[in-house]
Amino acid sequence: MMIPYQYRTVAFTDVVVDLDGDSLRKFFLSRQVYRRTRFVVARNQDRYAVVELTKADEVELFVDVTDVRVLAGPHETLFVDRPDIDTAVPSQLLRAAHDIAAAHDIADAPRCVVVRGRYEHVNFILDAAPHRVHVLDVGPPWPAKLNDQVQRVVDTAEELPATEYVPQVVDLEEIAAGEPAGHYLLPCRGGGMSVPGAEISYLDEVPPQADWVLLGCARSRAIHDHFYPEKASSVRQVDTCPAALATRMPLPPGEARLTKCCLLEESIETRGDTVVVPWGASFTLVAEGLAAASELAGRLRSGTERDGGTA
Repeated sequence: MMIPYQYRTVAFTDVVVDLDGDSLRKFFLSRQVYRRTRFVVARNQDRYAVVELTKADEVELFVDVTDVRVLAGPHETLFVDRPDIDTAVPSQLLRAAHDIAAAHDIADAPRCVVVRGRYEHVNFILDAAPHRVHVLDVGPPWPAKLNDQVQRVVDTAEELPATEYVPQVVDLEEIAAGEPAGHYLLPCRGGGMSVPGAEISYLDEVPPQADWVLLGCARSRAIHDHFYPEKASSVRQVDTCPAALATRMPLPPGEARLTKCCLLEESIETRGDTVVVPWGASFTLVAEGLAAASELAGRLRSGTERDGGTA
């Protein structure tokens, strides 16, 4: 997959020659280009091609071209106007390519998608092969916080490789419905969870001891056992930790996961194919975790491809 890291290295120009390799090569070898230009989107009427240029040097303002490589010809290049897409963000370019496939009801977009996006800036994505990261969270609250944070990272992170994130949200109210009880103990009021027909108490309020089912993680259990030591061995618990849930939800080969756990407090941790961030992680820490999960997905994908799989 190729996405120019800086769209200022991508030029967009009309040409009067055919868009075959020989014609494009002759055309650009006969010209000088701006020293920062590496790629050119060449347009002839409504047809497009993308070439990569090798230059003699980058000393003078305009320099000679020494070699021309056609990355995508007109039969495999599609140009789209998407003013909603920031072409500096790889994952947004990936979204534009996916939208094309969905709009035409095809499995994959053309090999090369050229996007004229926000600020009229032009960039392209070639041979899209995204890093696929599943984001496992629980709700309520709605929207599930980790997924909402990841969406904002994906929309703004210029240095993150093109990453396709797949939201996985486990509904805590459905989990509770699968463990029927007349009284549930929740960690706190955060999220606004309710269980119709059942009484709800909140652990952080240290309510009077009752015959309840604890909906919470290992940290909640430890807090519960601290305040109610006489009930420590008998209370029924439903583990709602996303990291624990992840262990029971296998991933396809070549893909990774991002989730959270309140046993972590200040750092991220990688567990097999899963990257875990602290519960309540800052936006910065979520971005770090997503970057780690994307890198992990890339390594897993490469390993699967070497093994002959279809990641």
